[in-house]
Amino acid sequence: MSFLRQSVSTFATQVATMVFGMATGIITARVLGPEVKGQAALLSNATQLLFMVGSMGLGSAFAFFIGQERYPARQIMSMALVFSLLFGLVANALFYLSLPMHQALWRDIPFFLLVLSTGLAIAQIYSTHLIRITVGHGRIYAMNASSIVYSVTSFISVVLFVALLQQGLAGVVNSLWIAAIFQIGLLAWLLRDNLLPTLHWQKGIIRASFSYGVKSHALLIINYLNYRLDIFLLQYLTGDSIEVGFYSLAVGMAEMMWLVPNAVVAPLFSTVVRDHQNGYQVTLQVCRWSLLFLLILAVAGICFGHLFIGLLYGKAFLPSFAPFLLLLPGVCLFPLFKLLIVDLSARGYPGYGTVTSAVALVVNVVGNFLLIPQFGGVGAAMATSISYAVMSVISLVLFCRVAGTRFSEIFFFRKSEIQIIKINLMRILGKSG
Repeated sequence: MSFLRQSVSTFATQVATMVFGMATGIITARVLGPEVKGQAALLSNATQLLFMVGSMGLGSAFAFFIGQERYPARQIMSMALVFSLLFGLVANALFYLSLPMHQALWRDIPFFLLVLSTGLAIAQIYSTHLIRITVGHGRIYAMNASSIVYSVTSFISVVLFVALLQQGLAGVVNSLWIAAIFQIGLLAWLLRDNLLPTLHWQKGIIRASFSYGVKSHALLIINYLNYRLDIFLLQYLTGDSIEVGFYSLAVGMAEMMWLVPNAVVAPLFSTVVRDHQNGYQVTLQVCRWSLLFLLILAVAGICFGHLFIGLLYGKAFLPSFAPFLLLLPGVCLFPLFKLLIVDLSARGYPGYGTVTSAVALVVNVVGNFLLIPQFGGVGAAMATSISYAVMSVISLVLFCRVAGTRFSEIFFFRKSEIQIIKINLMRILGKSG
């Protein structure tokens, strides 16, 4: 029942953060318009890219070692602070040393906003390390509380700086900084018992952390590129921030559908890392229900997505609907990759996810270069959808090999689950009648 309660709590948190995130996005889109929203998406992706590079995958290692009680929590907390600063600064240095190679991407963005956005990556690295540590402790509710604080603070800040004070792109960046500071403050307070730094680190802790983290780190970077490289390539190949604005909205809408699978990722990792045998059954069940949920959402998106965009974001963003439709097949399949790789990582196989994502990244890059020049944002959506499908198929094969299970156990519901579906459908039809 602990897994179920944690999943329900995380689901409720995801719903709340989605609502606040949508409200934040609607205000941003309506006030800034497609072009400036496209610039905001580019800055956000720059922050996330440096976060991925600088995190070094250590968050996953911290969660794994705390879950297994292999090293003292205080030492891990100290490492989280030190390495967040160290590798965050290194990632920023690499970005600006290589700036002449990609300066064209930022030509319409004020340089000081670029500096603020890349610097934000350091804060995000540290907050993510703290979140992963809470997951390792099994404190899923603490993780959820930090997510709520971040979303609410971001929403309030956007209302103040973007809507009321009309700071434009600068208001978006300021809002992200304020939200990150509040989140770190809450996490530090929740983990205060082990927050005091220590200079004495147990022998082997650094080596073990990097050994585990490097495998996860490669996965994080490659996954990020699979998620967001299309936005950079769309700007690079078209030079059109408006097109980026349309496409970024389509991506945001599509990824909101991952509400259920995202809600169970942390509880699933925590469950499997503690009990491999029972965790295997939980993984299968979560995959089945996630796929069903996404199929229902996809049908709703097809029917009402156009109306949704027009009413909430304005008619100026209606061109976002076409790429949204083409993202749906990949978005519906993608949670298979996310959930199965989480299971394999919790069993000590983080490298499988890296291999899977690397193959899909090649497909994604090739697809974007072939399709964006001809179809713009629609082409980017097609390439992304194909790469997500590839990731899902490969991860499915790897999981079945490791767990010794069959495809049918993932895709076909058990009799007891079918009975639950029938009962709920009868209730819904009875009420509607």
